[in-house]
Amino acid sequence: MRRRVMGMLMTSAALLAAIHVAPGQVDAAASTASTGQKAVIQAAVKLRSGPSTTGDVVSFMKQGEAVTVLEKTNSYWYKIKTSDGVTGYTSSSDKYIKIGATSVAAAVTPSTTRKSEATESLKNVSAKEAVASVNSSAGQTKATIQTSVRLRAEASTSSEVLGYLNAGDVVTITDPSNAYWFKVTNADGTVGYVSSSPQYIRIGEGVVVQQPVSAPVTTTPDTTAIPVTASPASTTNMFSGDAAAAIEQVINTGMTYLGTPYEYGSDRNSTATFDCSAFTRQIFRQAVGIQLPADSRSQGEWIKQNSQPNTDMTTLKRGDLLFFTNYNASSGAYTSLDNSSQTITHVAVYLGDNKLLHTFSVAGGGVKVTDFSKPWQDRFLFGGSVIQ
Repeated sequence: MRRRVMGMLMTSAALLAAIHVAPGQVDAAASTASTGQKAVIQAAVKLRSGPSTTGDVVSFMKQGEAVTVLEKTNSYWYKIKTSDGVTGYTSSSDKYIKIGATSVAAAVTPSTTRKSEATESLKNVSAKEAVASVNSSAGQTKATIQTSVRLRAEASTSSEVLGYLNAGDVVTITDPSNAYWFKVTNADGTVGYVSSSPQYIRIGEGVVVQQPVSAPVTTTPDTTAIPVTASPASTTNMFSGDAAAAIEQVINTGMTYLGTPYEYGSDRNSTATFDCSAFTRQIFRQAVGIQLPADSRSQGEWIKQNSQPNTDMTTLKRGDLLFFTNYNASSGAYTSLDNSSQTITHVAVYLGDNKLLHTFSVAGGGVKVTDFSKPWQDRFLFGGSVIQ
């Protein structure tokens, strides 16, 4: 009998050895098949710090966002990298992500979709983890404001401004479902909407990412005085109440820096020298506590997200930020220019009465007031109000 039992044990051991796969071997094979492949997010989904619904929410990915699959971690999760370079885990369900896709797939009927992220992942988590996941989805996700941004009453740039959120402010995201807006609650309990762009908000408490300055773009200083042929608004279109006072405070602050030397890529934490965007950023932050992005292109995007871009030079307002493209000595080259496709290379503050407050070159003498002359008008792309 003992020999029979020993024989059975030996046979079982042999069978197990025959079918054994080294730990991670299956996942490694799957990972190899998926590594480096491009994919497209099919529906708004969370990017987590680990392959579990209890993992910290790193970010929210929007429908249509392109990502790179780094590995297939298991049957339910992909490890991916976003276009911003953020790495994390997301559900491998076709409902949320498609490998090799170049766009969002057409909607399919519920009967053919795989189960949701939460349903799939709950197969591998405890009841306690499931409760944690529900709480996270129910509005417990903290996020940190990266640069000053308007808190609006509705998910639209035309809706009422409830107030400003400043860099470092911590908010709670209560609804991330909109592709371009987060519904948030600030520390005072005010509920509103902010842009979901990582430029303005990042998932996590106390997470503030230093914004890089855009690569240099060679520009030629505007030193030619050419008579104005189509003068912009010569009268100041003033705001009423606190907004008008705030604009004057910004301009007065800017005037205190007249003559400050120009330096491209200047230190954003110093007032010893400025480039164009460091100057505008400093005076709005110092005067009214609004922290704009670090470079002119990002400031232009800020205006597009938070204000109403204005391409009509005759209706510009005192205190508006004005954005310009690269200088070309031959002004005739601008007649066929498609402004919508041009790169922003300069920003200035409009003073009204056809005057600009800005800094643009060492030879130009640093911070100064100049005419909004024809060379600047030729380069003009759009303007917009930071304070409304």
